[in-house]
Amino acid sequence: YSSHAQKDISIEQQFKQCEDFAKLNGIRLIDQYKDRAVTGKTDRRTDFQRMMRDAEKGKFAYVIAWKSNRMGRNMLQAMLNEAKLQQLGVRVLYTEENYGDNAAGRFALRSMMNVNQFYSENMAEDIKRGLNDNATNCMITNGRLPLGYKKGEDCRYALDPPKDEIVREIFSRVACREPFIDIANDLNTRGIKTSLGKPWGKNSFHALLTNERYMGIYIYDDVRIEGGVPQIVSKELFYKVQE
Repeated sequence: YSSHAQKDISIEQQFKQCEDFAKLNGIRLIDQYKDRAVTGKTDRRTDFQRMMRDAEKGKFAYVIAWKSNRMGRNMLQAMLNEAKLQQLGVRVLYTEENYGDNAAGRFALRSMMNVNQFYSENMAEDIKRGLNDNATNCMITNGRLPLGYKKGEDCRYALDPPKDEIVREIFSRVACREPFIDIANDLNTRGIKTSLGKPWGKNSFHALLTNERYMGIYIYDDVRIEGGVPQIVSKELFYKVQE
Protein backbone atom coordinates (compact mmCIF):
# COMPACT_ATOMS: atom_id res chain seq x y z
CA TYR A 1 0.00 0.00 0.00
CA SER A 2 1.60 3.25 -1.11
CA SER A 3 1.64 5.92 1.55
CA HIS A 4 1.86 9.11 -0.55
CA ALA A 5 -1.10 10.26 -2.65
CA GLN A 6 -2.48 6.73 -2.79
CA LYS A 7 -3.58 5.86 -6.31
CA ASP A 8 -3.48 2.08 -6.09
CA ILE A 9 -6.71 0.22 -5.50
CA SER A 10 -7.41 -0.39 -1.82
CA ILE A 11 -6.06 -3.37 0.10
CA GLU A 12 -9.60 -4.79 0.21
CA GLN A 13 -9.89 -4.56 -3.57
CA GLN A 14 -6.47 -6.15 -3.99
CA PHE A 15 -7.47 -9.05 -1.75
CA LYS A 16 -10.78 -9.46 -3.64
CA GLN A 17 -8.84 -9.85 -6.88
CA CYS A 18 -6.47 -12.33 -5.23
CA GLU A 19 -9.41 -14.32 -3.85
CA ASP A 20 -11.08 -14.45 -7.28
CA PHE A 21 -7.76 -15.50 -8.84
CA ALA A 22 -7.30 -18.28 -6.28
CA LYS A 23 -10.83 -19.55 -6.77
CA LEU A 24 -10.42 -19.55 -10.55
CA ASN A 25 -7.19 -21.54 -10.27
CA GLY A 26 -8.32 -23.93 -7.54
CA ILE A 27 -5.94 -22.56 -4.89
CA ARG A 28 -6.98 -22.67 -1.22
CA LEU A 29 -6.15 -19.50 0.70
CA ILE A 30 -4.78 -19.96 4.22
CA ASP A 31 -3.56 -16.50 5.24
CA GLN A 32 -3.41 -12.83 4.29
CA TYR A 33 -0.46 -10.46 4.62
CA LYS A 34 -1.02 -6.72 4.46
CA ASP A 35 0.86 -3.58 5.46
CA ARG A 36 -1.24 -0.43 5.41
CA ALA A 37 0.39 2.90 4.52
CA VAL A 38 3.87 1.39 4.42
CA THR A 39 5.71 2.14 1.21
CA GLY A 40 6.84 -0.73 -0.99
CA LYS A 41 10.24 0.96 -1.27
CA THR A 42 11.33 -0.87 1.85
CA ASP A 43 11.19 -4.44 3.13
CA ARG A 44 10.69 -3.12 6.67
CA ARG A 45 7.07 -4.22 6.49
CA THR A 46 5.81 -6.24 9.44
CA ASP A 47 3.41 -8.54 7.62
CA PHE A 48 5.73 -8.90 4.63
CA GLN A 49 8.45 -10.20 6.93
CA ARG A 50 5.93 -12.52 8.58
CA MET A 51 5.11 -13.89 5.13
CA MET A 52 8.78 -14.57 4.42
CA ARG A 53 9.15 -16.36 7.77
CA ASP A 54 6.07 -18.47 7.06
CA ALA A 55 7.55 -19.38 3.67
CA GLU A 56 10.66 -20.68 5.42
CA LYS A 57 8.39 -22.85 7.58
CA GLY A 58 6.78 -24.33 4.45
CA LYS A 59 3.37 -22.95 5.35
CA PHE A 60 2.22 -22.46 1.75
CA ALA A 61 3.00 -23.32 -1.86
CA TYR A 62 1.97 -20.05 -3.51
CA VAL A 63 2.04 -16.34 -2.86
CA ILE A 64 -0.65 -14.41 -4.75
CA ALA A 65 -0.10 -10.68 -5.07
CA TRP A 66 -1.93 -7.97 -6.98
CA LYS A 67 1.16 -6.76 -8.87
CA SER A 68 4.89 -7.35 -8.80
CA ASN A 69 5.45 -3.98 -7.14
CA ARG A 70 3.94 -5.50 -3.98
CA MET A 71 7.19 -7.49 -3.76
CA GLY A 72 9.26 -4.29 -3.68
CA ARG A 73 9.45 -1.08 -5.72
CA ASN A 74 13.18 -1.59 -6.23
CA MET A 75 13.76 -4.02 -9.10
CA LEU A 76 16.66 -5.83 -7.38
CA GLN A 77 14.74 -6.03 -4.11
CA ALA A 78 11.65 -7.49 -5.80
CA MET A 79 13.74 -10.02 -7.76
CA LEU A 80 15.62 -11.12 -4.63
CA ASN A 81 12.39 -11.52 -2.68
CA GLU A 82 10.82 -13.58 -5.44
CA ALA A 83 14.01 -15.63 -5.89
CA LYS A 84 14.12 -16.40 -2.17
CA LEU A 85 10.53 -17.61 -2.28
CA GLN A 86 11.29 -19.76 -5.30
CA GLN A 87 14.26 -21.31 -3.48
CA LEU A 88 11.84 -22.21 -0.69
CA GLY A 89 9.58 -23.92 -3.21
CA VAL A 90 7.02 -21.12 -3.29
CA ARG A 91 5.70 -19.87 -6.62
CA VAL A 92 4.70 -16.20 -6.83
CA LEU A 93 1.59 -15.37 -8.87
CA TYR A 94 0.27 -11.93 -9.82
CA THR A 95 -3.37 -11.26 -10.59
CA GLU A 96 -2.62 -8.27 -12.85
CA GLU A 97 0.62 -9.53 -14.39
CA ASN A 98 0.22 -13.11 -15.56
CA TYR A 99 3.20 -13.64 -17.86
CA GLY A 100 3.50 -17.40 -17.67
CA ASP A 101 6.11 -19.66 -16.10
CA ASN A 102 8.55 -19.78 -19.01
CA ALA A 103 11.56 -17.83 -20.27
CA ALA A 104 9.45 -15.27 -22.13
CA GLY A 105 7.15 -14.80 -19.16
CA ARG A 106 10.01 -14.36 -16.73
CA PHE A 107 11.63 -11.82 -19.06
CA ALA A 108 8.37 -9.87 -19.25
CA LEU A 109 8.07 -9.93 -15.45
CA ARG A 110 11.62 -8.62 -14.97
CA SER A 111 10.85 -5.85 -17.46
CA MET A 112 7.73 -4.92 -15.50
CA MET A 113 9.76 -4.82 -12.28
CA ASN A 114 12.14 -2.40 -14.01
CA VAL A 115 9.16 -0.26 -15.06
CA ASN A 116 7.92 -0.29 -11.45
CA GLN A 117 11.28 0.97 -10.24
CA PHE A 118 11.31 3.73 -12.87
CA TYR A 119 7.77 4.75 -11.88
CA SER A 120 8.70 4.87 -8.18
CA GLU A 121 11.87 6.91 -8.75
CA ASN A 122 10.16 9.27 -11.21
CA MET A 123 7.26 9.85 -8.81
CA ALA A 124 9.71 10.60 -5.99
CA GLU A 125 11.48 13.17 -8.19
CA ASP A 126 8.16 14.78 -9.12
CA ILE A 127 7.11 14.97 -5.48
CA LYS A 128 10.44 16.48 -4.42
CA ARG A 129 10.30 18.99 -7.27
CA GLY A 130 6.78 20.02 -6.29
CA LEU A 131 7.74 20.41 -2.62
CA ASN A 132 10.76 22.52 -3.55
CA ASP A 133 8.60 24.72 -5.77
CA ASN A 134 6.18 25.19 -2.88
CA ALA A 135 9.09 26.02 -0.58
CA THR A 136 10.37 28.83 -2.80
CA ASN A 137 6.90 30.40 -2.46
CA CYS A 138 6.87 29.89 1.34
CA MET A 139 3.95 27.48 1.07
CA ILE A 140 3.26 24.73 3.57
CA THR A 141 4.81 21.53 2.27
CA ASN A 142 4.11 18.61 4.56
CA GLY A 143 4.38 17.57 8.18
CA ARG A 144 2.76 18.90 11.32
CA LEU A 145 2.42 22.65 11.82
CA PRO A 146 4.13 24.15 14.89
CA LEU A 147 1.93 25.36 17.71
CA GLY A 148 0.65 28.85 16.97
CA TYR A 149 0.33 28.41 13.20
CA LYS A 150 -2.43 27.20 10.91
CA LYS A 151 -2.79 26.76 7.17
CA GLY A 152 -3.99 29.95 5.54
CA GLU A 153 -6.32 30.20 2.55
CA ASP A 154 -3.28 30.72 0.33
CA CYS A 155 -1.68 27.51 1.69
CA ARG A 156 0.90 29.58 3.56
CA TYR A 157 1.57 29.85 7.28
CA ALA A 158 -0.96 31.96 9.19
CA LEU A 159 -1.21 32.86 12.88
CA ASP A 160 -3.55 30.68 14.90
CA PRO A 161 -4.93 32.77 17.82
CA PRO A 162 -4.93 32.28 20.74
CA LYS A 163 -2.29 29.57 20.35
CA ASP A 164 0.27 32.06 19.05
CA GLU A 165 -0.14 33.97 22.33
CA ILE A 166 0.60 30.75 24.23
CA VAL A 167 3.87 30.42 22.29
CA ARG A 168 4.85 34.00 23.22
CA GLU A 169 3.96 33.30 26.83
CA ILE A 170 6.11 30.17 26.93
CA PHE A 171 9.11 31.97 25.44
CA SER A 172 8.72 34.84 27.89
CA ARG A 173 8.43 32.56 30.92
CA VAL A 174 11.45 30.50 29.90
CA ALA A 175 13.44 33.70 29.32
CA CYS A 176 12.67 34.57 32.95
CA ARG A 177 14.15 31.19 33.93
CA GLU A 178 10.87 29.69 35.11
CA PRO A 179 11.26 25.88 35.37
CA PHE A 180 9.72 23.81 32.56
CA ILE A 181 7.76 21.66 34.99
CA ASP A 182 6.09 24.72 36.53
CA ILE A 183 5.11 26.05 33.11
CA ALA A 184 3.82 22.59 32.11
CA ASN A 185 1.70 22.26 35.25
CA ASP A 186 0.20 25.70 34.72
CA LEU A 187 -0.65 25.04 31.07
CA ASN A 188 -2.23 21.71 31.96
CA THR A 189 -4.29 23.32 34.73
CA ARG A 190 -5.62 25.80 32.16
CA GLY A 191 -6.52 22.98 29.77
CA ILE A 192 -4.00 24.03 27.12
CA LYS A 193 -2.63 21.21 24.95
CA THR A 194 0.58 20.74 22.95
CA SER A 195 0.58 20.79 19.14
CA LEU A 196 -0.05 17.02 19.36
CA GLY A 197 -3.12 17.61 21.51
CA LYS A 198 -1.43 16.08 24.55
CA PRO A 199 -0.73 17.37 28.09
CA TRP A 200 2.52 19.25 28.67
CA GLY A 201 5.53 17.71 30.37
CA LYS A 202 9.01 18.94 31.18
CA ASN A 203 10.23 17.47 27.85
CA SER A 204 7.54 19.16 25.75
CA PHE A 205 9.41 22.43 25.21
CA HIS A 206 12.70 21.74 23.42
CA ALA A 207 11.38 21.46 19.86
CA LEU A 208 9.16 24.51 20.34
CA LEU A 209 11.86 26.71 21.89
CA THR A 210 14.45 25.92 19.19
CA ASN A 211 12.12 26.37 16.21
CA GLU A 212 13.44 29.33 14.20
CA ARG A 213 10.13 29.65 12.36
CA TYR A 214 8.85 31.59 15.34
CA MET A 215 11.25 34.38 14.32
CA GLY A 216 9.52 34.53 10.94
CA ILE A 217 11.96 32.32 9.04
CA TYR A 218 10.51 29.90 6.48
CA ILE A 219 12.42 26.61 6.62
CA TYR A 220 12.17 23.58 4.38
CA ASP A 221 15.10 21.28 3.68
CA ASP A 222 17.90 23.69 2.63
CA VAL A 223 15.46 26.56 1.87
CA ARG A 224 15.52 29.43 4.40
CA ILE A 225 13.56 32.63 3.72
CA GLU A 226 13.55 35.53 6.18
CA GLY A 227 10.06 36.92 6.66
CA GLY A 228 8.47 33.91 4.93
CA VAL A 229 6.42 33.05 8.03
CA PRO A 230 4.39 35.33 10.33
CA GLN A 231 6.66 36.21 13.25
CA ILE A 232 5.51 35.20 16.71
CA VAL A 233 8.53 36.10 18.88
CA SER A 234 11.27 38.68 18.41
CA LYS A 235 14.80 37.64 17.59
CA GLU A 236 15.97 39.14 20.86
CA LEU A 237 13.58 36.97 22.86
CA PHE A 238 14.37 33.87 20.81
CA TYR A 239 18.14 34.17 21.30
CA LYS A 240 17.75 34.99 24.98
CA VAL A 241 15.87 31.70 25.37
CA GLN A 242 18.63 29.85 23.48
CA GLU A 243 21.20 31.26 25.92
